[in-house]
Amino acid sequence: MYRIVTAGLVTLSFVGSTDALANEYVLSKVAKPISQSIKLNLDPVKDQFSGSTEIQIEVLEATKQLQLNGLEYTATNIILDATSDKNKDCQLDVTMQDTGVVLFNCPHTIEPGAYSFSMDFTAPYNRQSVGLYKTIDGGLPYLFTQFEMSDARRSFPSFDEPEYKIPFQVTITAPSIEKVYSNTPELSVDTQDGMTTHVFAQTKPISSYLVAYAVGQFEEIEVTGMKVPGRVITTKGKIELAKYAAEQMPLVLSALEDYFGVDYPYQKLDSVAVPEFPFGAMENAGLVTYREDILLVDEKNASQNSKKTTVSIIAHELAHQWYGNLVTMQWWNDLWLNEAFASWMAAKITEQIHPEFESNLALSKNYVMALDARVSTKPIRKPIKTEADIMDGLGLAYSKGEAVLDMVENYIGEAEFNKGIRQYVKDHAFKNTEADDLWNALSKASGKDVGSILSTFIEQSSYPLIDVSLAGDKLTLAQTRFVNAGTKADKQSWTVPVSVKYGKGDKVETQTILLNSQSQTIKLAFSPDWIYPDSDAMGYYRWLLDETQMANLLANAKTQLTARERKALISAADALLDAGFISGGELLKILGAFIDDQHPQIVSTALGYLQSQKRTFIDDSNQDLWAKFIASGAQSAINKYGATAKADEKASISKLRPTLISLLAFEAKDKATIATAKEQANLYLEGKEVDQYLIGTYLEIAVYYGDEAVLNKVKAEFEVTKNPQKRTRLMYALGYAPTEKLQNSVLAYSLTDKVNAPDLRYIISGQSYTDARKQRFRDWVYTNYDAIKTKLPPFAVAMIPSYTGSGCDIEALNTTNAFFKPKAEQTPEFSRTLAKLDESVNNCVSLKQRELASVEKYLSQL
Repeated sequence: MYRIVTAGLVTLSFVGSTDALANEYVLSKVAKPISQSIKLNLDPVKDQFSGSTEIQIEVLEATKQLQLNGLEYTATNIILDATSDKNKDCQLDVTMQDTGVVLFNCPHTIEPGAYSFSMDFTAPYNRQSVGLYKTIDGGLPYLFTQFEMSDARRSFPSFDEPEYKIPFQVTITAPSIEKVYSNTPELSVDTQDGMTTHVFAQTKPISSYLVAYAVGQFEEIEVTGMKVPGRVITTKGKIELAKYAAEQMPLVLSALEDYFGVDYPYQKLDSVAVPEFPFGAMENAGLVTYREDILLVDEKNASQNSKKTTVSIIAHELAHQWYGNLVTMQWWNDLWLNEAFASWMAAKITEQIHPEFESNLALSKNYVMALDARVSTKPIRKPIKTEADIMDGLGLAYSKGEAVLDMVENYIGEAEFNKGIRQYVKDHAFKNTEADDLWNALSKASGKDVGSILSTFIEQSSYPLIDVSLAGDKLTLAQTRFVNAGTKADKQSWTVPVSVKYGKGDKVETQTILLNSQSQTIKLAFSPDWIYPDSDAMGYYRWLLDETQMANLLANAKTQLTARERKALISAADALLDAGFISGGELLKILGAFIDDQHPQIVSTALGYLQSQKRTFIDDSNQDLWAKFIASGAQSAINKYGATAKADEKASISKLRPTLISLLAFEAKDKATIATAKEQANLYLEGKEVDQYLIGTYLEIAVYYGDEAVLNKVKAEFEVTKNPQKRTRLMYALGYAPTEKLQNSVLAYSLTDKVNAPDLRYIISGQSYTDARKQRFRDWVYTNYDAIKTKLPPFAVAMIPSYTGSGCDIEALNTTNAFFKPKAEQTPEFSRTLAKLDESVNNCVSLKQRELASVEKYLSQL
C-alpha cells in the first residue's frame, strides 16, 4: 500500500477505489510531467530502501487536486513549489487509494503553470519479482527492477502511465562493494565512508515502465561490434556463459537497424542476466533484462533449441527499442501491438541471421487459435483499467497479433510493409501512438486499406471459417465465424486475405483474394486436382473442404506442400474435429499419416497432437490402446532415426528425439529406455557431458522411475549449480516425483525460499502426469492456497484456479468453482479464469461424449 506520514504541511486520509473517480485507475489530465530526477539509497543486504524524487510538472488547468501513482511507500516532506511568483505554494492533504492513484488536495486553486513536485520516501524491497525487488543468488543479495506494466510506482512516486514520456535522471548511492547499473552511462561516482554515489546521465524521453536499475556484485563482459557501447552482465560465477549472447547481440542489432532504417536510439546497450525474473525478458531502454536461463548459454555444449531461444528473445527485446520504446503506445490497450510486433520482428530477424534454426516453422497461430475460438475470449485490443485486464489474454495477444501481422505483410508485400514501418518510426520517434497510426502508415505505403483488415481481427475475438468449394476452375469462398461444435456465438464477419495454393500434375499456382463479403467466387488459372486454402500458412483463419477435396489434398500433401504448410494442415485438421466437421477416428488417421513425414518437426507435431487427443479421450477402457498406438509411432521414428545421436545428424532430428524417448518411457514403459535415462541423468549430475537435447527428458524419466535418493541428488545439484539452464532442467525434473511421499515433499519444497517465486511454474508443470498425481496436486493447492498466492508474482495469481480445474473432468471443475468463487470478491480476476475453465472443460467433455466411439473404433482396428 501507499502510506503518507504526516510531516510539515501534509495530512492523511484514505478511501477505497469504490469511492474514487469514475476512471479511478487512470491519472487525471490536469497536469503532466516534464522531467523527473530520482535519488535512491540502495543496499542489497537490507530489506528496505529510501529515496527522494523531484518532478518538474506543468499544471494544464486550474485545479485543487494533483495525482500521482504510488504503492507501498512511506512518504515525507511532500512539497509543491511554484516556479513563478504568480503562483502560490500549497498545503496538501494527501489521500491514498487502493487503485494505485494518490490524490494531493490543495485548499486553494492551483493555477496553470510550472511547478516542482518533490518528496522523500521509504519502502520495502519487493520479494515477488515486481517493482524494485531483492533476490539471493549464490549466497549474495542482488537488486533488480521489473516495472512493466504498472510497478514503477512501487519504486518511486511517478506518473506511471505509458503516455508520459519524459527524461529521467537517476542517482543511486550503494555500498562501494556493489556494482550499479541504470538506463544510461555514469556521469560521475563519489565514494565516502564505504558508500558510492553513482550519477547517471539523463535519459531520452521514455515511459516510467522502461526505467531500470540493478545493484549487486556483478561480473561483465564487453559487447563489441555495435555502434554504441554495451555489456553482458551476470551475477557472480556465470560470466563464461555470456559469450554467446555477446556474439549474437551485434548481429541482431545490425539487422534491426537495417530494417528500421534508423540507428539504435539510446546511449548504450547493456544486457543483464537475472536469476529471478517473472517474464522471459524486459526491454528497458539501455538496460535490457533477461531470465538468465535464456541469456546465458554454454556455447560449446548447448543445443540448437537453446541457441534459437537466446537469439529470438534478444531479437524480440531489441525490436522493442524501436517499437515500444522509441515509439510508445498511448495506453495499455495497444500493448498487444507492442508485443505482437516484437514477436513478429524477432521471427523475421532470427530466420534472416540463422536460417538453420528453421524459425519459419514456429507457427504462432497453432498455439492460440483454439483459445481464440472460445466465446469467453476477449479481443486482443480491448478496454484496459487494471493490470489484471492487461494480463488477461496477454499470451493470445503475442501470438495472434504476430500471425495477423504475418498475414497482412503477405497481402501487401514485404517491401511495402517495411516502407510503412520505416516511415511510422520516423514520424513518431519519442512520441506516443495508437494502433490506427500504424494502420495508416501501412495503408499509405501499400495503397491498400490495411485498417479494414486489422480492425476485424484485433477488435473482435475468434476468426473466420472459410468454406472452400470448387467447380471446374471456379472457386467460391464463404465465411462464417469458427465455433466449436454445439457452441452458440454471435455472428461476425471479417475482411480477410485468403491465399490459395492449388495444383494439377506438375503445375502449382498461388492466388490471394481479399474476402470482404460473406462469399466471393473467383476464376483460377486452371481446374486443379487439389487445393490448399492457406498458402505458406500465412492466414489467420480455418478452412473447410468437401470430403473429396480433403482426400485429394491429403494425398498430395507430402509432395506438394512445404513443411510449414504441412504443420499448419495438421493444426487445421485438429480444429475441424473441434468444430464437428470430421470425426475423431478421421483425425487420428490424418495424424497417423504424418508420423512418418520426411521432416522430423512434422513428426513431432503429429505426435504432439496425438498426445493432446489422448488427454481428451483416454479412460480405463482404452488406455492400453492409446499406449500401443502412440508408442508404435514413436518406435517407428526411433527405428528410422536412432535412439542416440549420430555424428553430423541434422538438428531437426536431434530436436525430435526427446519426444520419442519420452513416449517410449512414459507410454510404452520401455525398460531399456528407462535404464538409459537413469544412467545418463546420473552422469549429468556428476558433471559429465551428455546429449544436451535429451538430458531434460532423461532427468524427468529418471526422477519418475527413481527413488528418494535420485530425487535428493537432483535437489542437491539444483541448489548449487551455477548453470541457469541446468537449474531449469532440474526444476522441471523435480515436478515428476513419483510417490505420494516424494511428490508432497517436492511440493512443500517449492514453497521454501530455495525456489524463486517465478520458478514455481516449472515444478508445477510435471504434476499432471497420471491421474493419481494430478489429484494429489489439486489437494495440495487447496490446502496451501494462501501460501501459493503469497509466493506467486501478483500477475500470476489469476491462474491458480487453472491448477485444479483444467482438463476434461467435470467433478474437478465443480470442486474448483466451489473453492474459488467465494474468493473472487477479493481477487476479481478469478472470475475470468473460472469462466474460461468452465467453457474449456465443458467443450472437452462434449467432444469426448460425441467422438469417443469413433476414436475407440479406430484404435481397436490397429
